Amino acid sequence: MREPAPADPSRAERGEVEIVRADPGHEPQILDLATRTLGWDADPRFADLYRWKHDQNPFGRSPRWVALVDGAVVGFRVLLRWRFRLADGRGVEAVRAVDTATDPAHQGRGIFTRLTTAAIDELRAEGVELVFNTPNDQSRPGYLKMGWTELGRPPVAMAGRLASLGRIARSRTAAELWSEPCDVGEPAGTHLADPAHASGIAALLADTAAADGRSWRTDHSPAELGWRYGLSHLRYRVLTTDHLGGRRDAPGLVVFRLRRRGPSTEATVCEVLTGSARTRRRLLREVRRATGADYALVAATRALDATPAVALSSFAPLVTWRRLSELPTPRAEEVAFSLGDLELF
Repeated sequence: MREPAPADPSRAERGEVEIVRADPGHEPQILDLATRTLGWDADPRFADLYRWKHDQNPFGRSPRWVALVDGAVVGFRVLLRWRFRLADGRGVEAVRAVDTATDPAHQGRGIFTRLTTAAIDELRAEGVELVFNTPNDQSRPGYLKMGWTELGRPPVAMAGRLASLGRIARSRTAAELWSEPCDVGEPAGTHLADPAHASGIAALLADTAAADGRSWRTDHSPAELGWRYGLSHLRYRVLTTDHLGGRRDAPGLVVFRLRRRGPSTEATVCEVLTGSARTRRRLLREVRRATGADYALVAATRALDATPAVALSSFAPLVTWRRLSELPTPRAEEVAFSLGDLELF
């Protein structure tokens, strides 16, 4: 989320700003401020999204900070708990800088910077080793001034109808937040959270990591994936090799959703879990064929994409990164981000 445009300071009586760690009693004011400043309107799905994302995450509840003036919340900053797993098996505690807003009447007081700095200082003391995010062009300079560095744009590949690829590649229209209805495969939350599938999903995660070979990746587990893709409002779907029929390839699974991007229907392939390049290709083809999407987007991987689709940097967010420990910052090509990792959900 980004802060709204600065407002005239004369619009507010300027009491002292106090930055504190948020407690549950601040949540109604946080949600009210988000509704007023971030375009949530009265859509109840946004509050559901907020609570799902920040209260139910298996990596931990999101730490939150608020800016108070005379006891009223005039700004907030929320960071999403994250964990990376390195090739040597080490887990790295991290956070993703996500939701933030400042009351327009209190813009120009450095609230965004003060909230973020306070959060970073406390999280470092608690053992968090890094913070990353995908800020837009307006907010990125502020992060860079606070010590973030640009990690780069993860490779994103597109597959679609050749007649439309050029037009789509030049598109500057953002995809819709909410997904389109889809009945291909099965609901992701149902499949991924089913205990009967847990061992198979764990094996696919291990196979994917071994085949891909990059040294950093999100520490996904069956339970974490069940949470990540389980919110019904976002309509994530799962398609597995069991849905394909015919020839039996190595097992695999994709998580995807359909969204509108301008006049086009986009299949965002959030996760591809398989160690087989052939299975990967079959699943991606089936997503586009079965859904009728104009094109599909997927995070590219050199190890498994023998014949890459059209590579598009314009569809990949720019990842920024800040170390909070002595752990070196990886190179962009060392981090196996999926599109699900990078979505602004």
